[in-house]
Order: sequence, then structure tokens, then C-alpha cells
Amino acid sequence: MELSIRVPYEEQRLRRMVEFVLRRPVRKLRIAGALMTACGVLLPLTGTGWFLPAVLVALGLVYLFAMRPYLLWQSMRSQHDATRQDYRLTLDEAGFAMEGETYEQRIAWSTLQRVEEEPDAWFLVLGKQQALAVYKDLMTDDQRAAFAELLSHRQPA
Repeated sequence: MELSIRVPYEEQRLRRMVEFVLRRPVRKLRIAGALMTACGVLLPLTGTGWFLPAVLVALGLVYLFAMRPYLLWQSMRSQHDATRQDYRLTLDEAGFAMEGETYEQRIAWSTLQRVEEEPDAWFLVLGKQQALAVYKDLMTDDQRAAFAELLSHRQPA
């Protein structure tokens, strides 16, 4: 069985993919930011001066609120031009392939670490900082069912 899907380039789709990949690192940064902010608020109670608590609160707030948009902006800015073109995604028993105007890449199912299904897409996670989104709205109902069946046999252990 082989599925072939044309994936048009859309900035929002690329942004969604980058947000998915950045989700875990940003979560860790937000936890660190909350801890720094809490320490900065509690330190003056111990009789410590004002400088260290102020720095901790400032850094904590940056980690809580500014790192996500900054990392998203930086990641979007650093994407190669090849990611900004339409491509054809082909899924079969051996793996999946992406073919654009300037590139062609084939990846075996054995490299897949996990699959995360969300309401709008399946994310095929290849590593900590690499994933491929298969968007459900680009597929027919039959293709979605066939792809779900294909994934059920290819899930990593």
C-alpha cells in the first residue's frame, strides 16, 4: 500500500511544526523561570540584599514569557529555503519519502522514535529536534484510515 500526498507550503504549517519541536525545551525553560521567580520573591525574606532577588525575578520572567517567542522566531528565521516549498509526501511499507523541487529524502520506519497524534496532524518524531507533520486536512477520509492502519503496524516499541 502506498499513500501520496501533496503538501503545499504554508508559513503557519511550518510554524506549527517548529512549535511542536520546541514544546519540550520551552516547557523546561518555563519551569526554570518559575523557580527563579519564586526564589527571587522569597530571597528578600531571608535578609538577602535586593540585587540578587531582582536579577532572579527578571531572569525568571524572561524565561517564563520571552523565551518561547524568541526561540520560535530564531528557529523560523534559521530554516533552510528548502523547507519553504511544496513537496510530495509518499508513505509506504518501507518508510516515507519527501520530494520537493530541490531535494528528495527517504526515511525508513525504523528511524521513527514515536508518533504523536493531535487533532490536526500526526507528528512522526525522528529525534529530539526533528519531526515530520502529516496533516489530516490534506488527506481524504480513506487516506486517513489507511495511514492510521499503516501506523498501527509501524509503531516503535
